[in-house]
Amino acid sequence: MSLAGTLRATFSPDLGIDLGTANTVVYSHDEGILISEPSVVAYRTTDDAIVAVGQAAKELDGRTPGRIRVVRPLRGGTISDFRGAHALVKTVVDRALAARPRVAPRVIACVPGCATDIECKAVEEAIRAAGPRTTTFVPQAVAAAVGAGLDITGTRPAMVIDIGGGTTEIAVLTLCGVVAMHSIKVGGDTFDAAIAARLRQDYFGIGVLTAERLKIERGFAGRAPGREPYVVAGTDMRNLRPGKREVDEALVGEAMHDAIDRIARAAWSILEACPPDLAGELMEAGIVLTGGGALVQGLAGEIGARTNVPTTVADDPLGCVARGAGEILASPGLLERLRPHADRLTRWYQSLRIGMRESYSR
Repeated sequence: MSLAGTLRATFSPDLGIDLGTANTVVYSHDEGILISEPSVVAYRTTDDAIVAVGQAAKELDGRTPGRIRVVRPLRGGTISDFRGAHALVKTVVDRALAARPRVAPRVIACVPGCATDIECKAVEEAIRAAGPRTTTFVPQAVAAAVGAGLDITGTRPAMVIDIGGGTTEIAVLTLCGVVAMHSIKVGGDTFDAAIAARLRQDYFGIGVLTAERLKIERGFAGRAPGREPYVVAGTDMRNLRPGKREVDEALVGEAMHDAIDRIARAAWSILEACPPDLAGELMEAGIVLTGGGALVQGLAGEIGARTNVPTTVADDPLGCVARGAGEILASPGLLERLRPHADRLTRWYQSLRIGMRESYSR
């Protein structure tokens, strides 16, 4: 790296940001993952002052008095609370650059394929709140593939399934282009809601954090691993009082089944849309799972069995999207080859600056 490049990297690093429904991750090519925080914000309802952001806010969820509200600014991969999203992005970027002299960084961020015009512009506004020098956008599935170590520049196809908190992004890539891509609003939050709903059928109420813990500890796809029941605390809705109960892993697997089925069917539809030769090559190249949902026990085997394509889980699946975004920004050649996709996604930024209105879908 040249002296000028070294100085710029020291004082104004290139940052890849995965603004996810469940977690927000910031990555630097030189230092790796700088920060990973839950996408949760807590603020006072009396004066709208921010009380906590990230892990500290998540720990307040379901435990606050009426004057404090805990929100998840992103739902289904898109922004549902603009003020909370601005506070979240600004806070995580400030924390990531806390040890550096503050110079505006270059930022590359990811957006889900199912996002609308308005939802994409909301993401752009949230990123701008952090004060970057320049902003570039890439599709989430493309960043996930690069972060998982897949070669998307050659003729051999690469298929990635990124299972985030709010969406699942599925794509087949080759020659730095998208052969087929599909995005569905199914993810880790869908699993959590399904588990809580299934327990309510048995007249036992649990919160979001307990449902998430059940998913992590007893969630599975395919055949049950045979683990012991897990004890959770909640509300006994029959007797209208606090209580505890054992939850069998079969109940958790039953609750998650429909969402897993939707992901498998979406993967199958992408394979159907591929040209026959590429589909045949995927039998050797395989499918790679990324995102927090990839950690569900047995999911890779279930998708492999359903699609007849070998399926594996990427190393550090939670950091793949942010890592891929950062690596793309740090590789001028790769960024240039991906420019047609990036240009389409950065048009809002340019149009806001020059007063034009352009459609994201154009």
